[in-house]
Amino acid sequence: MSTGLRRAEGAVERLDLPDAETRTVAASLDDLARINRLFGGTRLTLRALERILGRRGVGQVTLLDAGSGGGDMAAAMARWARRRGFVPRVVAVDASPKIAALAFDRVGDDVELRVGDVRALELEDESVDVATCSLLLHHLEPDDAITALRELGRVARRGVVVNDLVRSRVGLVGAHAVARLLTRNPITRHDAVLSVHRAYTRRELLGLVEAAGLRPLDVRGWLGYRVAIVADPQ
Repeated sequence: MSTGLRRAEGAVERLDLPDAETRTVAASLDDLARINRLFGGTRLTLRALERILGRRGVGQVTLLDAGSGGGDMAAAMARWARRRGFVPRVVAVDASPKIAALAFDRVGDDVELRVGDVRALELEDESVDVATCSLLLHHLEPDDAITALRELGRVARRGVVVNDLVRSRVGLVGAHAVARLLTRNPITRHDAVLSVHRAYTRRELLGLVEAAGLRPLDVRGWLGYRVAIVADPQ
């Protein structure tokens, strides 16, 4: 079903600008971590991990967080794995050296931070149990999104998790509310609304996943603004 909202192709979020002021970027990453925690984004990824790995585990589990930003999702994944009985190793990859450096003090010893291109991951085939991305795909145009998803499928042994915004009127209203009420940070206020315009619809996300050669197994939405897709890397 069409949302009536055209995708804002080619627009650039301020968090992605190389000359963005470091202190403002750090505060915006804090905002994103809080939004993930308060509005269900983190929960969606952790439930997807349960879908793939089960509620209880034993031994080492290796997880990838592609496009890891401030590291809040990678850290949450590591905590989840330890609580479930795993010995976690989380590889977190982000394209921005500045953002990766800011994430360094935000994650624990279970998270290995790397700077790299999610479209050409420096990881061996089937080298992680689960490859995830959160709030990554809406930053990418379709061809690059498909390339990134293929990379996630290449490195994953057991499953892929795609967690992202959904382009919808509900999401747009929520983004305006968050931008006005939750923060005064200029990057967050600008990017919250633009991110929804940059996002894909649920159908478009599923199309990208399938075009990358992955097989969707489960789709869970949250509050009409976000979705997590569990896929088989085949």
